Amino acid sequence: MSGFGTRSAMTIVRVPLQDSPRSFGLDYEDVSFPSRVDRVMLKGWLMPAQKDWVVVVVNGGYQNRIDDDGATLGMTADLVAEGYNVLLFDLRGRGESEGTGYTLSNAEEDIGGAVDYLTSLGYGLEDICIMGLCSGAALSTFYVSANDVGALILDGCFDRVYNMVLREAEGVGVPSYFTAVFLPGLYVMSNVIYGYELINPIDVVDDIKCPILFIHEEFDAFVTMEETYELYQASGNPRDEIWQVMGAEHSHGYIVGQEEYIEKITEFLDMAM
Repeated sequence: MSGFGTRSAMTIVRVPLQDSPRSFGLDYEDVSFPSRVDRVMLKGWLMPAQKDWVVVVVNGGYQNRIDDDGATLGMTADLVAEGYNVLLFDLRGRGESEGTGYTLSNAEEDIGGAVDYLTSLGYGLEDICIMGLCSGAALSTFYVSANDVGALILDGCFDRVYNMVLREAEGVGVPSYFTAVFLPGLYVMSNVIYGYELINPIDVVDDIKCPILFIHEEFDAFVTMEETYELYQASGNPRDEIWQVMGAEHSHGYIVGQEEYIEKITEFLDMAM
């Protein structure tokens, strides 16, 4: 595969912000902070509330901090109403953050930068919950497997990169045999050009120390319930929970059942404290 083809496949196209917390009547602060190590400037919104917990939402796919698939602004409004502080931020190359974004890259730097920013404000690591949606869930798994936080929520997390890419390709009409030939070359070129190391969530989830809430949507076309359960079993933490949202598609759990979704998250966080 050519370097150009690899660059096209790996690079995230920047999507501008189309809304703000103001639309939901939220008090918020525009914040910016450097990523860990390489100091790329990242931007976001911090929504204050009363409790000690702060939820850091890591968007999925090609989204920015306003993740339409996960309806992050609406979810944030409900979490703030329940007393939880929330940080929505753009990963590098998304929204208003600097840099160039690449698929499934820079978990340590970008999520780490958000965590470092929150600890500088006085939050303890035990007060921070990382919540990842779709590929953001995979990134969150990579980060928390090597760093301490208080809790982890994974909505629509695939177990292996290959399985996710295969289903995404099939969803747009690419034959599975073509993907099987194409994908290994993409991995090799990504490593050569970007230093990208292939990591599967299933390979690192058992390194996570904090409790995890695994969320799966019944009609998820990209992640099966069996794969979610495999991650749950591989973690092996007795404080973990697994929950399936009936009637929902990939990462649409909040959209389908807002009240039940928020109730499940708040119950989990109360347990994890």
